Amino acid sequence: MFSRRIVCISVVAALAFCVQQTGASAQPAEATEKITQLNREALAAVDKREFEKARELLKRALDMCKAAGLENHPVAARTHVHMGVIIIQGFKSPELGKKQFAKALAIDPNITITKSLSTPDLEEAFAEAKANGALAGGEGEGAPVAPPPAPTRPAPRETATRTDAPSSSGFSYHTVSEVKQGSSIIVTVTVEESLKFRKLVLAYREQGTSDFLGREMEPVGDGAYRAEIPASATGGSSVAYYMEAQDDDGNPVASRGTETRPLVIAFASTAKASSGHADATVERKAPPRKHEEDEGEGAGKIFVSLLVGSGFGYVSGNGEVNADTPVSGAFSGALLGHVAPEVGYWWKPDVMLSLQGRFQLVTGTTGYSQDGRQHDPVPAALAVFAKATWLTWTTGSLRPFLSGGLGGGQIRHVVTFGNLNDCGPTGAQTCKDSVVAGPLLAEVGGGIFYKLGESVDLILSTNAQVAAPKFTLNFDVNAGVGFVF
Repeated sequence: MFSRRIVCISVVAALAFCVQQTGASAQPAEATEKITQLNREALAAVDKREFEKARELLKRALDMCKAAGLENHPVAARTHVHMGVIIIQGFKSPELGKKQFAKALAIDPNITITKSLSTPDLEEAFAEAKANGALAGGEGEGAPVAPPPAPTRPAPRETATRTDAPSSSGFSYHTVSEVKQGSSIIVTVTVEESLKFRKLVLAYREQGTSDFLGREMEPVGDGAYRAEIPASATGGSSVAYYMEAQDDDGNPVASRGTETRPLVIAFASTAKASSGHADATVERKAPPRKHEEDEGEGAGKIFVSLLVGSGFGYVSGNGEVNADTPVSGAFSGALLGHVAPEVGYWWKPDVMLSLQGRFQLVTGTTGYSQDGRQHDPVPAALAVFAKATWLTWTTGSLRPFLSGGLGGGQIRHVVTFGNLNDCGPTGAQTCKDSVVAGPLLAEVGGGIFYKLGESVDLILSTNAQVAAPKFTLNFDVNAGVGFVF
């Protein structure tokens, strides 16, 4: 009887021990997953430059390591590395950051900075911490240097959600200029020598819009490329952006951020600058939509065009040669037509200020002889307008516009005096004279720009002009080409 009790007690003790051991092995694995997730969330906050949030997340991760008995676990070492990065980059405290690196090295002497976060400054700080060979002790804390126990579950090599791409496969570093709401932001990225691409594109999206607008980044030396997020996109409380390297077919080969997971700049009341390491990820998708300011008439660009056309209108007054013959009011044309050169400046992505000329050639008139002298109508007219042009939308190849302007000069129309038949070289032709209008002019118009290339547009337009004190209501139809520099 006594021996059977001993056996029962032994079995119960063994079962209790097994349950205890199973719970003990499950608890670290569950805690490791939670700590890893907190690291992921912290690095996502770093991407948005929310360093305070990232630090709080990592503090929670370290507290969880302590509570779960994982202070010497590789996941704790990785968390200390991330904390050191955030303290140095976000809070500009190299000495405190080195202490975090030292804690990580005390747990795992072979640990290195996460490749997707590495920068020269961070590597230098990490090397100093490693050379010291001992924990500098943050806030009086000590750290055991004993080898870490074997994990009950393999720890992930990387706690971040980023792709830990080899350094030879993409971007190495990127910075942004001073961040201020309502001001342009310069984005600079350094490309590793091994990355093969045709062009780099900076894509950005204003808050409240759904489409990314893109502009090509320009080389600025030593493998660095630069582009600007314009002030027109920074009026909200934030702006999203990403950078993409494209091959000859326009396919992405590497990117910093993506269209679905862009980098985000949140504006504060005080301006601040930041920098960050740029990892390389690959995502197969359509390239960003092009804004007209990025491929053609962008803000700060010079515009030159040449249009040809013809006009007709309602005129009244007197003939220029037959000055004693009134025109009570009639519709008439300029016959051959005019050329209209224009030079402008794109003040905003959708607003251009310009000067446009109207050089009219008048044909079909007849002169007449009087007292042995030949009197011929003026064969030309000149007018100049100061204009403003507004693009009603700025994406795609076909972009409608509206325009308006004020100017001065003359507009001429040809009229026929059916009751006068003593004109021409022989003095036997029906008289055709010109009627002049002006010199004060105003016009409104509209049309379309059709993109033929990155800097060439086909232009179709129509204008309505009013002249005073010599009145006319004139309509022009024009077509031509424009160039952007």
